[in-house]
Amino acid sequence: MDTAEEESYIQLATRSPNMLCSDLPFEILEACSFADNEPTEFLRRFFRAGHIAWLTELIGRQTEFDPELIDRAVFVLWIRGASLYTSYIIGREDTDWDQQLFSDEGLYD
Repeated sequence: MDTAEEESYIQLATRSPNMLCSDLPFEILEACSFADNEPTEFLRRFFRAGHIAWLTELIGRQTEFDPELIDRAVFVLWIRGASLYTSYIIGREDTDWDQQLFSDEGLYD
């Protein structure tokens, strides 16, 4: 994926805070699975942009968010992306397909 594509996906995340996991572009789903032991810089930026947009919409205003909480959310969102990729590849049903992609609600349980 080149830089222009990455920026396009980050803009998509910013503009689509309520995107469902089922609407996640396959290239990003695949990238979640092929990342090493942690999300790549692009995936960090993608999930950070989407999660901040989701939080902003949730509380109804722009504010500063705790960077540590955002980093935790990015990590669990990335893990869910990798799990969804596995579900897709092996044809396993997964209830997360119907969840909001950038929401971390329920992912820490």
